[in-house]
Amino acid sequence: MRTKLDAISLSAVLVTVGAFSATAPLTAFATGSALALALGRNALGLLTLGPVVALIRRREFGKVFRRERFLVRKEQRRGALLGALAGTALAAHFATFMSSTRMTSVAMATALVATQPVWQALISTLQGHRLPRATWAGLGVSVAGAAIASGMDGRAGTEAVVGDALALAGAIALAGYTAISEQARPDVSTMVYSVLCSSVCTVELLILCLVTGTPVFAFNGGTWLALLGLLIFPQLLGLFSLNFVLGRAPATAVSILLLLEAPVAALIAWLWLGQLPAATAWPGLLMIMLGVTAVVVADARRADPATDTVTDMDTTGEVRALVAFPQHPLLALNHIPGGDIHAFLWREAHRGRFRAVEDTIRSLENEAVRVHGTKSTEATHWIEVRAVVARIAADHALSARLWLTAARFHSSSARRDLPSTRTCLDHAYQEWCSVTDEDVIDELASALRAMCRQDPYYSTEMLAALDRRPLHKPVHSHQE
Repeated sequence: MRTKLDAISLSAVLVTVGAFSATAPLTAFATGSALALALGRNALGLLTLGPVVALIRRREFGKVFRRERFLVRKEQRRGALLGALAGTALAAHFATFMSSTRMTSVAMATALVATQPVWQALISTLQGHRLPRATWAGLGVSVAGAAIASGMDGRAGTEAVVGDALALAGAIALAGYTAISEQARPDVSTMVYSVLCSSVCTVELLILCLVTGTPVFAFNGGTWLALLGLLIFPQLLGLFSLNFVLGRAPATAVSILLLLEAPVAALIAWLWLGQLPAATAWPGLLMIMLGVTAVVVADARRADPATDTVTDMDTTGEVRALVAFPQHPLLALNHIPGGDIHAFLWREAHRGRFRAVEDTIRSLENEAVRVHGTKSTEATHWIEVRAVVARIAADHALSARLWLTAARFHSSSARRDLPSTRTCLDHAYQEWCSVTDEDVIDELASALRAMCRQDPYYSTEMLAALDRRPLHKPVHSHQE
């Protein structure tokens, strides 16, 4: 597992911490309703990024709006439904956390919402995962710290206690968003997923404002400046830098450094607003940070593919043995490894149990993304595995798309891997040759040409073959 950050990644993490740390102080500074600020932040972010995403993904959106439903594959529909549910969790997070900053101190609100990994671990146990002792120890320290800090905060009045409770609710909602997104993200592109979640979140916050009678955008000059700061720093700069660093750095190291958000936010609130929690609450806040750090580190060790084990099952679904989970090189189509998780996947795929295979791969892919990053070799490997399973299922279009995705990741990673990129393109081309739907053939041919032309010294024969097959001119029917 990678544990070091290069200078660029470290700089991006620090930018992310600074940008996210501005959320609570800006919300506390503004005089407008916290719900209206949450709505404004998301609405402005959607208006800013939505048109850009629509332009970049216009082909994808256009096919859906033209009612070409078959282009929205089954797994994408599942991802879209989960994305809508994740947007609801995100709306709950913004509504509770941003409201809490008005009722308790910035330091308390930020520290309590930073317990998100704690609730994430508890969700993991509900999903049937066994947590190591170190995780339970971290959970205990964090919960005890939250109880101590909130108890000391209670001396400031009932409102502060309610604010602490809202901050904890915001942490739980954020953990729910993360858990749902973990299941949905492998099936939906990052841009489309982001717009989907933001759209659902914005609509639901608008409904909440209307139901509660909260004035929408009835802000004074200072609140408009705070809203602009929320848009620029956490909504745009923070998310952009976070997505950037997750593509090139280990997610565990990033998660630990993001815990700096709590002390940085407290420092900003002290220097800007003259706001600090009671001195007696600081031991509890320190316990929260230590406990969350322990949970993050324990989770990283549990998820490390270099040391973990995977349960293999027999045909009855009962546990048969624990097998080693080694680092595998790029998978060859005609190679069936033995004695590891891949053998289990191939066996089940050839038996037609694709749903179980997909669930297993998705879980392994999510772990690789969380530990190593989105475009890491480890995460990309599971995209390649899904491509092979799609080939076994005779879904050549899906297999070609997955190989193309893997090729893009190999070519755009921090260390460009040309041999792996070319291998993935070869597989994508082979699957393309087996596709029968003319619209899909044209779509994949364009993508293959674009990828091949990025490497002019490679596969001139493939480009010639792509050019020899004329593009299909679809005949649009006027009948509904």
